[in-house]
Amino acid sequence: MTCPHANLPQVNLAASLSAIPLLDRHISFGEDIDETHRILLDPAVAVVAKEPRLRQWLNRFQPCMFGRLGARNRQGIRYDMCWITRDDLLQGTVHVVGKIQRARCEWKKSASEGQSHGLLTVFNVVEFAYAMPGPELVELCLLLANLYLVEHAPVRADTMYAETVPLRHADGSCETLKGGINIFYTSAHGTDNHDRRIPGGIVISVNAPGLLANSFVKGGLAPDLESAIAKVRNFAWASIGNGGIGSPPGRAQSCSWHNLDPSRPASECPMRHRPRHVPENFSTSDYSASYHTDVLVPSRVMLHASCDTPRSEREVWSALDFSYLSAAACDVEHENFGFVHGLTAPSGAMPQATWRPLAAVNAGAPRYLV
Repeated sequence: MTCPHANLPQVNLAASLSAIPLLDRHISFGEDIDETHRILLDPAVAVVAKEPRLRQWLNRFQPCMFGRLGARNRQGIRYDMCWITRDDLLQGTVHVVGKIQRARCEWKKSASEGQSHGLLTVFNVVEFAYAMPGPELVELCLLLANLYLVEHAPVRADTMYAETVPLRHADGSCETLKGGINIFYTSAHGTDNHDRRIPGGIVISVNAPGLLANSFVKGGLAPDLESAIAKVRNFAWASIGNGGIGSPPGRAQSCSWHNLDPSRPASECPMRHRPRHVPENFSTSDYSASYHTDVLVPSRVMLHASCDTPRSEREVWSALDFSYLSAAACDVEHENFGFVHGLTAPSGAMPQATWRPLAAVNAGAPRYLV
């Protein structure tokens, strides 16, 4: 398995520490994050002690069920972490890229055996934790994304990127799947991107739900792929509407919310244990959010330090869907190809692929809240 090192971004990482406007150091990101920062932002605390504290926060406060369960290796979900510190940044681009790409390659080895389903690259830097939302934050996140996705540099805003995730089946056959990539950051707190908040700085998160489903089958946690996908789909349904702020009213206190399906009786709810934040007649096919949840750097919601922008300027993505979570095969040119069924190598060698980035297009209506 080869590790990509092409297109290394040549930037002055040390300069990024002083280039971005910062929020007041006395600002509160909520009691949960403030308490976690006592450990994560303390330069005297080693990473070996910081990671358990971050996992503790994720287990309790992360809206995404994959992140919450994986924080404690629960229900067969596991993920790894790569920590980039302030000292790492001061050692320069080559050092940071090398550290990230080594961790990325090691993670893919674990992922190929179904032993890990995600990777968090944690830029644990105090300046990043207090980075003020605005165009400079967008540029910083793009810079950091370049250090991870070196094969796609320069990374573009408002674009969906997919990680290349290998999978080796029990019979020895191999295929390459897609993993979704998102950015979380501390100063998302109190904004229209509130459910992307996280303590400690900026985090690039890779999550591979199709790999997870296949590993359920491989590990005996599901009898077949259809059952495994149903299990993963329940995690996805439960993640929608599970975090954020309740502004404007009707968002179920989240930056994402379930669309309704009035044609389905409540007695036919497909979720066996439905969380309270999921309405009885939720739509099983699509949902809404204040941004496209699959976009790596959603610039529009990262520009404002609060959710006080006029309602007429708040874009709504009302046709985000769960169609990628399906055991059915699709054509190789389809945007969902690779999530559950990917590229195969008949010889048993691990196939290599770099998935094509896709620009996010809002096909739903209405486009803005009014």
